[in-house]
Amino acid sequence: MIALRNFLAEIISALRNLLADSSARMTMIAGILIYSALYPQPFVSEVLRDVPVVVIDQDNSNESRSFLRQIDATDQVAIVAAVPNMEAARDAFFRREVYGVIIVPAGFERDILGGTPAPVAAFSDGSYLLIYSNVMGAVTTVARTMGVQVNHARLSATGMDDVQARAALAPVTVTSIPVFNPQGGYASYVVPASFVLILQQTLLMGIGLLHAGRRPPTGLAMWATPVAYVGLYLGWTVFTQLLLPVLYGIPRTGEVGTLMLIVLPFLAACTAMGFALALVIPWREGVVFFLVVMGVPLFFLSGIAWPIEAIPEHLRMLSLLVPSSSAISAFVAVNQMGATPQDIAGAVQLQIALAFGYTFLALLISRITREKHRRQV
Repeated sequence: MIALRNFLAEIISALRNLLADSSARMTMIAGILIYSALYPQPFVSEVLRDVPVVVIDQDNSNESRSFLRQIDATDQVAIVAAVPNMEAARDAFFRREVYGVIIVPAGFERDILGGTPAPVAAFSDGSYLLIYSNVMGAVTTVARTMGVQVNHARLSATGMDDVQARAALAPVTVTSIPVFNPQGGYASYVVPASFVLILQQTLLMGIGLLHAGRRPPTGLAMWATPVAYVGLYLGWTVFTQLLLPVLYGIPRTGEVGTLMLIVLPFLAACTAMGFALALVIPWREGVVFFLVVMGVPLFFLSGIAWPIEAIPEHLRMLSLLVPSSSAISAFVAVNQMGATPQDIAGAVQLQIALAFGYTFLALLISRITREKHRRQV
């Protein structure tokens, strides 16, 4: 009973030390709250809508106007102006007033009614893939729909039955269903995964700020201090993975118990890695600099921004030394896809291995450092 009381006292002491350090407090507490409030804001609309474009209608016919009205009716783009020539359209583009140009050439209606291909030109800003996809997707969808309508009218005029005509024009029907992301939105995709990396980086930075260049905890504090950090970030994990999805309307289907199977070893691995880094880089600024520099590479190696399968194998294997690289997919699998414990067993085992490995490394470095100091004395 006394040992337990002393252990709890050491945990409280570690948390008090954290709160007393302004840099660690801003990183491990205020930082999470700021990220939670600001990071999801650009993505709350889920999908990109009404990209502004200009049109050049060189045909000025009923068919060309109908074509442009259908494009404007989509939720992907919004026609903001009609200009007489490409020079005016280019000027609007470089002023960033529009992000796309659609040109309907002369003879558009004649070609459609005559049964010949009617070309349409579309230009979009390829430096923004979402914008480019919206503009090209709207033009392509409307062009195909209009083509089907024209061919359907032509087949119906020959006396073909309506059902047969539709079957002839679309013999295969494809239904696209965004599994695990019903809205097909960006927030539902990027926010839950990104917060796993945010939790890791702030925890590592906080430990570096508190322990780099200082004597590592000894005795009971050596175990109570990591437990204090794991307990604190267990609360932050519940906040970011369970509460934030509710606040921002992000769908989640997983079981809380299954989520905890990956959360606890992940936090333990991050904490052990933090102490190892604090011993390897014995100054606060050095730890923060290293983690800031590594933030972007870890983001890309995690599979959030680029498919894991497309990452070179040697980089992928190297990234597994960082807890977030394997934990992110496990978090998403549980929260957004309803994965079972069996589905994430490999990731859980890897997190446990990392936790033991970094703990051993931290103890080994600490022992070497103490012996080195003893010899110098």
